Amino acid sequence: MSAVATAIPAVQAPALDPRVEHAKPNVSRFAMLVIPLALLLLTFKVYNLEQPAFFKLACIVFGAFAVAYWLPFQHKQPFVILVSLGGAFALLTPLAASLLILTGLALFGIVRSPVAFRWRVLALVVVLCAFIYGRATGRLPVAGGLWPVLGAVFMFRMIIYLYDVKHQPGPASMKDYLTYFFLLPNYYFLLFPIVDFQTMRRSYFQRDIHPIAQKGVWWIFRGTTHLLLYRLVYQLQGRFSPATVGVAVAVAVKVIACYLLYLRVSGQFHIIAGMLCLFGYDLPETNHRYFLAHSINDMWRRMNIYWKDFMVKIVYFPAYFKLRRRGALRAELLSTVLVVIVTYVLHAYQFFWLKGKFRLSLNDALFWTILGSAMLVNVWIEFKNRNRPARSGWGGRLQNAAQIAATFTFMALLWSMWSADSLTEWFDFLRSGNI
Repeated sequence: MSAVATAIPAVQAPALDPRVEHAKPNVSRFAMLVIPLALLLLTFKVYNLEQPAFFKLACIVFGAFAVAYWLPFQHKQPFVILVSLGGAFALLTPLAASLLILTGLALFGIVRSPVAFRWRVLALVVVLCAFIYGRATGRLPVAGGLWPVLGAVFMFRMIIYLYDVKHQPGPASMKDYLTYFFLLPNYYFLLFPIVDFQTMRRSYFQRDIHPIAQKGVWWIFRGTTHLLLYRLVYQLQGRFSPATVGVAVAVAVKVIACYLLYLRVSGQFHIIAGMLCLFGYDLPETNHRYFLAHSINDMWRRMNIYWKDFMVKIVYFPAYFKLRRRGALRAELLSTVLVVIVTYVLHAYQFFWLKGKFRLSLNDALFWTILGSAMLVNVWIEFKNRNRPARSGWGGRLQNAAQIAATFTFMALLWSMWSADSLTEWFDFLRSGNI
């Protein structure tokens, strides 16, 4: 009898999904989340932060969080999908929302079709060409406000999605697709951080919800301070006229202020990532103290981290691993060149979807050429000094401070050139101090 018993394998209970434990609610900890969210909502209202639709977005997101928090784990994601799809009708026109959702479902049908992957990609490219034609000519009968939102939702994330679907086992999931593309903040924030598909899936309730949501609250607060500082800088830069402070001072102040206006982008990105964290997505930081970068490549790693990760995943690593047989330094330099070129082209592509035309000006070409050249020099320096220990003590601190100041000055001047409508306008500004 014992021999028979040992021959029969024991029936094991199904393993409990650890995310269920991570999603357990707690009344007191919930209160510590909703109180600062309520204060943030009040701040948005008092200071009229962003456009009026932003307050509506914040109300929907914070209200959805308060409901989703108490739902059983298996109902959380379907609820968030439902709110996200319904939110499209609250933040867009009914026609634009309907067309956006129908387009998304049609694209998913292409991705899930049983044909070979290359034919699915070709079909998506054909659809993309039709959309580009419609955006450029206005001849496709769609709602006028649809094109920017359609581009903001699909233009970059579809690239990551296809890359990950190709390399993942099993077919694409409708639930994951809807969760990834129909992100509620994207209907308002058309300039959107490129969230990685696998990172988003992997990070979902990967630890206790309370530190994730608390991080989200902190990021929303940090983003709010960035937007308020942006408003302050924008107002102050106009008070420094050459007639009152002199041309040199006016130029210096306005060049610095122009670079500081990136606070708006980083502020919006922090708020977006923070809102997603509220629903259990333990995402990484979008920007990290980029004004304190000590080199151009360090700035690249700190400013718009999601874009850097996007380029590393889709462009840099595939190119580097193909080129490294002929030397690591050569592979790093050529891969960096390719990243800069692709970034330049994709920024023009992004501008097309948001504004209706490609931005391929001389200023753009010079900006990315100069920035790319500086990055190549940085790659070479970092490669040569890879095994050299960093300086310590006061000498190291002074060197780091000097590098931060030099990087900030270089980027501020380059940024002011990029922001000008033309090189003639920029040179006139440097001579006169008038924008």
